This record gives sequence, structure tokens and C-alpha cells, in this order.
Amino acid sequence: MLDKFEKIFIEFDDEWGYLVLPEKAENNIPLVLHFHGNGGYVKNGEADWIDEPRKQKFFFSLLESGYAIAGCHATGNHWGRDSALKANYNFFEELKKINTLNLSNITTWGCGLGASAAWLASIGDLNPYVENFVSQQGVLNFESIIQRKKFKNHLIEAHGEDLDLSIEDAIKLFHDLNPITRTKKIITNPDIRIPNSLFIHGDIDENVNFEDNPVVLHNILNKHGYVSKLHPLKDVGHATYEFGDELGRLVNNFISNN
Repeated sequence: MLDKFEKIFIEFDDEWGYLVLPEKAENNIPLVLHFHGNGGYVKNGEADWIDEPRKQKFFFSLLESGYAIAGCHATGNHWGRDSALKANYNFFEELKKINTLNLSNITTWGCGLGASAAWLASIGDLNPYVENFVSQQGVLNFESIIQRKKFKNHLIEAHGEDLDLSIEDAIKLFHDLNPITRTKKIITNPDIRIPNSLFIHGDIDENVNFEDNPVVLHNILNKHGYVSKLHPLKDVGHATYEFGDELGRLVNNFISNN
């Protein structure tokens, strides 16, 4: 499906990222920066979101509309850790060297645990550049992950902490790192550019609870008057891949109209 689009692989900090370019675009190409989820991969000439047919469908509509898509899985299954945010920013610095890209109003898009890194980057080091944010089945609330236990150890291990931590101690440890906490701290800061946000999530997600994650962040943004759209997938769990064409168009329409 993506064979007709030019793909460029970029090495940085012993990591790999990719850039997929739309057809016919020559200058001022708008960019979507994509953050991969758990178990993703980006290598020299390979990446799960541009190799796997079920994932390719999400990108097609955007590429057809003239957007470029870049992505990496820097530092692996990061669960939003600071080293991943730094690595993704370094990847963005590499993208600045491609003078046909318009990087002043980019979209960040995170899937699964990639959403935590995408959001934290959007309100952090990438903030001056980010216009839109998209979360797909996204991890946005570390306290919920810990409370619900299923991925508690994954989160703790990714951050290099003690797996024997109690739930209470883990919540305390991750409080300041939690995307929800960080959002509450900066939401009224006039110097922070809060992106227009779209949350796509199955309402019976068995891995990343719907009410605890996108709903919480969506409500914070709405309360403070920011553009935020919640798109629940009724009776859908964590695996949203069968909706690739539909959700690709949804993301495309959201970005194009903001």
C-alpha cells in the first residue's frame, strides 16, 4: 500500500528513524511525527508501521493528502521515560536538516505507550513546533496503569525502578512523571502551546482503560477551553487495527481542519 511513497531512513544516536514523503510535494510539506507503541521496531530499512499491511492503512490517507510522516521507536519500549523524549527530540533535530519540510506546525501522534511520549514531548521540548496531537489507544495516565496492575511492572522496568515497589509507592514515585500531573502543572501557563487534541480509544480497552486515560486528559483540556475531541470506539478493546482506513481518514480530517 505504501510502496509508491518515497521512504528515507535516518540514523541518529545509534537509533533509526524514517520519513515517508507524499507524492508530488516539493516544498513546505506538513509533518506528522509518529510515536510507536509497545513491541514496535524501526531499523535500517524496516519499521512496523510502514511494513505491516494492517498498520499501513492508518498512514495512507495522510500521505495521499500531502502530509509527510516520520517516526522512530527510540530507546525501545520506553513508557514515556525522559530518555525517549530526548531521543525523539534528537530525531526531530535530524528532520530539521530536510529543508522541504514545514516543521513550524507539526502533528504528534502516539499509539499505545507511544502516546505518553508524544504528549509529554508536545508539552515539553517539542512544544514550540506542535499544533496538533493524536492519541490512539494511548497510555496517558501512569497512576491508572499502576492501579490496574496488568502493565505495572512494564512501566516500572522501563524506567529502571524496583519491581518490588508497592502500588502506593509506585504511584508516589511516578506522580511527577505522570502525563496527567505534568498537564495539570502547565495547563494555565501562557507560554505553553497546548495542541489541538484528538483521542481515539476503544471504550472497553482491556489494556489501557478508557475512562482513566483519554477521558481524563480530554476533560482537563476541555475545562480550560482547548480544542479536544474524544472519539470512542464502541465495544472495541485495545486492538484498533481493523479500523485502519476509517481511523486514518479521521486523523486526516482532524488535522486538516485545525
